[in-house]
Amino acid sequence: MLDRTVKLGETLSTLIRERGYSGNRQPVLDAVKVSAAALSQYARDQTRPSFQKLVALANFLEVSLDYLVFGTPSGIVADPEPVVARYVKEAVTGVQAQARAHSALVGRLGRVIADRIDITAREVAQEASSGGLVEDHELVRLESYATQANIVTIDLDANVIAMPDGTSAAGQFLEVVAHALGQGCTYRFMVSSQPHTKEASVAGFRAMLAERAGGDHVRRLCHFRRASVPTLIGMGLYRLDTAALEVGDPPVYTQFSQAIGADRWFGYLIRPNPESDKDTIMNPRRRQVAQDWFETLWSSGTVLT
Repeated sequence: MLDRTVKLGETLSTLIRERGYSGNRQPVLDAVKVSAAALSQYARDQTRPSFQKLVALANFLEVSLDYLVFGTPSGIVADPEPVVARYVKEAVTGVQAQARAHSALVGRLGRVIADRIDITAREVAQEASSGGLVEDHELVRLESYATQANIVTIDLDANVIAMPDGTSAAGQFLEVVAHALGQGCTYRFMVSSQPHTKEASVAGFRAMLAERAGGDHVRRLCHFRRASVPTLIGMGLYRLDTAALEVGDPPVYTQFSQAIGADRWFGYLIRPNPESDKDTIMNPRRRQVAQDWFETLWSSGTVLT
């Protein structure tokens, strides 16, 4: 087999610059359905995208997989092993490594947070593991039917991206939060005490929400607090308008109806690995434990204004 050097990061950076997306990568993020942090890591060769993300990048940038991965046009080098098959092997290896890293992080969770939070988090994680997975685009569709949302987050990157020049850019969930606020949904965001989410990120998030949903809605319906203990695992809890969801988005309702409790609450654990696009659904029987955990965090948290 001919030896060719993978130049994904270099080629991706060049294409983003040449296509005019250096100053605004949002069209790339929307097309590929990845976070800004993930795209940056691809461009720096710190991580490799999944095969599906790789194909999406090649389609959006209008180049072949051969060119995107190796920096050379298709057909220049005859390779007995197709590039796609070789990349799939690399992607599988990367997914396996990510799974091992995720398992190690969950195993360390109980040793770094306060006793009561520790016990609760373990129970939630253990019960949630049998609940299945939910992708970001599915969460966006579910959240658009939320009447209440309680979010524990390590950072606010899914909603607002802090730019190097001190400004803020919209994350992939900002628009759905703004839409839900406009429909009267109440949000409570509990941000982590460690790592420290900057107040500027909260301020930027509020400002962009106010532009889209109106300042009155944001002041009345959207609240932020900082946790008094480290929260190394995030989660989302939505109380859904199930009647509207069943009529407005029947495929999503059918897919997740078993995970929605009789009280209309749906819960998920936010992945600790930003390279994945899947979160873990909570078992309805144990979601109440997560809600109690959230209320404990909220009651002891510091109000962010």
